[in-house]
Amino acid sequence: MILKEIDSKNEEIQQLNELSKVCKNQRIKKSIQLDLVKIKNGYESEKNNAYYLDFISKDSKRHYLLHDIRIEHNGRVAQIDHLIISRLGIELLESKSFSGILTINQDGSLSVDYGKIKKTFPNPIEQNKRHAKVLIDFINGKIELPSNIKLFGGIPIETKVLINPKTTISNKTLPDGFVRADSFFSIRDSEIDKMSTISTFKTLGKIMTLDRALEIAKLLIKFHKPHKIDYSKKYNIAIKHQPIGQNKSMQAFIKEEVLSKKVNICRQTHNEIALCSKCKSPNLEIRYGKYGYYFKCLFCNGNTSLHLTCKTEKCKPRLRKKKLKFYKVCDICKTEELFFENKLS
Repeated sequence: MILKEIDSKNEEIQQLNELSKVCKNQRIKKSIQLDLVKIKNGYESEKNNAYYLDFISKDSKRHYLLHDIRIEHNGRVAQIDHLIISRLGIELLESKSFSGILTINQDGSLSVDYGKIKKTFPNPIEQNKRHAKVLIDFINGKIELPSNIKLFGGIPIETKVLINPKTTISNKTLPDGFVRADSFFSIRDSEIDKMSTISTFKTLGKIMTLDRALEIAKLLIKFHKPHKIDYSKKYNIAIKHQPIGQNKSMQAFIKEEVLSKKVNICRQTHNEIALCSKCKSPNLEIRYGKYGYYFKCLFCNGNTSLHLTCKTEKCKPRLRKKKLKFYKVCDICKTEELFFENKLS
C-alpha cells in the first residue's frame, strides 16, 4: 500500500524558471540554470523509480511504501527517497539516475562519463547507512518497541541503491547494495527465499505486526519536514504575484539595489557580482575575522575568501572600511575605488 507520494518540486522549478528569465548577470544566470537542471533531474529520477515501486506496492497488503521522507532528529537529518515498512523491518532506498555512462567503483563511489567530462559522486550506500542511523534513533525515541524486537537488536533496516533502468552501466554485474528499480521486488523476494535457517530464525524474532508497521509509517509521515529552498532569497531576486486577470500571472524583478550595482557588487572581476563559493548565492556581505576580510553568505552562512587585484601584479591593494562601504586602496597606483557595500541590517 502506498501511504505517501513524492513531494512536488513544481513550485521550485517554476521559481527558478522565472528567476532565469529576468536575471541579467550571466554568471548568476548560469548558477540558476544549474540549480534548475539539478532539481529537475532529481525529481524525474525519483518519479521514474517510484513508478516501478508503485506498480507492485499499490495493491500490496504486506507492506507500506512511503516516498520522499525527511526526518530531523537531534541535529541530524535523514533525507530518504523511498521507504518500505513491512513485518520484516524497514527498507531504505536511494534513487539514482544518470544520462551518462555509470561506473560503480570498488569503493562504492560512482563515476559518470558524459563524453566531454567525467564526474565522480560519493558512495550512496554510506549515505544510506547514515540516514538509517538517524531513522532508527528517531523511531526508538518515539515508539516503545516490543520485547522480542529489543531482544534481537531492534528493528532491522536494509539499504539499497535503486538505479534507473534507462541508465547505462559499465559494470558487468551490479555490486551488492545496488539494484535496478524495475527488478527490485523480484530480487527482494528471491533474497528472502534464499535466507538460511539461522537468518530466518533471527528474522522471525524481529517480526512485528502490520499494525506496528503502520504505526511507524504514520509517525514518519507526521514528522516529515520537507525542505524547500527559497531561491529568490538565495539569488537576492524577488518574485511578485500580479493581480488575477492580467496577462502574466507572475512578475519577477531584481532588487533595485542589485540592478543599480550599489550593493553586492564585486569590482575585482570586471564588476561582476560576487558569488558564494558553496551555494553560488550573490547574497553576501563583508565580515572581518582572524585572517582578515572575507565574504559571509547570508543564505547558506558559508564563508568565501576575498581576493583583491589591481592593474599590475606588483600591486598589493588593501581594503579600507567606512561604515557600510569598503574601498579598494592601492598605494602604488595611488587609486581608491568603491569595492563593495554591505546592506543595512
